[in-house]
Amino acid sequence: MFDDMRSFIQRLDEMGQLKKVEGADCDLEIGTINELMAERKGPALLFDKVKGYPEGYRIATGLILTRLRQKISLGIPEELSDAEAVNYWREKSTKYKPVPPVEVKSGPVMENVIKGEEIDILRFPVPKWHEMDGGRYVGTGVVVITRDPDEGWLNCGTYRIMVQDSKTLAFYASVGKHAAIMREKNWAKGVNCPVVMSFGQEPLLFIGSTLPLPWGMSEFDFAGYMKGKPIEVIKGPITGLPIPATAEIVIEGFSPPPAVDARSEGPFGEWTGYYASGARTEPVVHIEAIYHRNDPILYGKPPIKPPINSWYPIPIDKVAVFWDELEKTGMPGIKGVWVHGPGNRIIAAISIRQMYLGHAKQVANLAASLLHGGACAGRYIIVVDDDIDPTNLEEVLWAVTTRCDPDTSIDIVRGFLSSPLDPMLSPAKRAVRDFTTSKVIINACRPYHWIKEFPPVNIAGNELRKKVMDRWGHLFT
Repeated sequence: MFDDMRSFIQRLDEMGQLKKVEGADCDLEIGTINELMAERKGPALLFDKVKGYPEGYRIATGLILTRLRQKISLGIPEELSDAEAVNYWREKSTKYKPVPPVEVKSGPVMENVIKGEEIDILRFPVPKWHEMDGGRYVGTGVVVITRDPDEGWLNCGTYRIMVQDSKTLAFYASVGKHAAIMREKNWAKGVNCPVVMSFGQEPLLFIGSTLPLPWGMSEFDFAGYMKGKPIEVIKGPITGLPIPATAEIVIEGFSPPPAVDARSEGPFGEWTGYYASGARTEPVVHIEAIYHRNDPILYGKPPIKPPINSWYPIPIDKVAVFWDELEKTGMPGIKGVWVHGPGNRIIAAISIRQMYLGHAKQVANLAASLLHGGACAGRYIIVVDDDIDPTNLEEVLWAVTTRCDPDTSIDIVRGFLSSPLDPMLSPAKRAVRDFTTSKVIINACRPYHWIKEFPPVNIAGNELRKKVMDRWGHLFT
């Protein structure tokens, strides 16, 4: 496993999975190069000698944008299929025991300490990633660290962070996100919310920050467990929050209540493929200190229009937790779980072995409630029989088109939380901050009450297939 981001980058370089680029402009050029390379499923990129910036002030993009690089970052055996990789992750995470971070005196992130009048976040090459973005976004591959003022636990989350000026960052977090709740708790007590933001860190800590972990579970503890040893942190001199000791670039600061300071944030080209949320007034963070390594690397993970999945090509971030939550309800007969679509969250497919009348509907309603956490999450919930591979969207659609009667097998349930990033929120709903959405529940299973009379599937049986393969297997090699 990797103790910092640059050792991961070095591994990719040694494998031929990294391309170095010199002389690009951080005004749209770097963002577009990254987009074009992602469309080709090409190597990760390391930008240096960025136009207008000194050599050594670098930007890394596309680090985990392919299945291979994602597996390497997580320590998953490279030969595993997508489904096997998720099961590997699930099996490991189900044995989870917290491994809290360990405090150290110092670390590479403290090689450069900037305070007072010297603070300037634009000393780093912060890109404008997309043409219609409202500004430069330093936080796309960011870990934002906050503490619950009542319960004391630490949260690490990934939220978009736009530069307002040299000492101020916009701090966007959708409704219901843990950092948003913690901010409001601090403000309710009449204090500014302490914040640490890390803009380049070891892969497992970043990936942990993107997972939908339950309230009260610290991503530091989870990342430490998955890594097999504690994450090293330094106590922030200003906020008291932990600073990842091997991070590339970190800021400490405070987020005041919006009544004190809030500024226009956005628009930003999001993972849905749209500039859906426009520009809105959002909370900010006042930077009190910047820490960075020598020759710092800013981690960029800007969203890219689907079908490119700008999060993870293997949906470990959603499937593992979602599947575990379904099983914890005690629901029988669940044979497979997967998610499809942008953001690994919009289309859920659950295969079951039907055991009683209404079983599929029961599973679907549970899934609709459990798949949440952002724009459009679980908008389409599809339950299929256990002869359907839920990881294969073509098979799932075959079941929908041949085992689902639109008149009796589709339900629409209203009132689920989405977010301002949802492109289907009307102007009227946005005006009153009604960020709710509907979900479509599709029962694509054979009707249980006449399942034995349902037409048989036109496919060679397993015994016949084996017999033919034993004789003719040489044809397929």
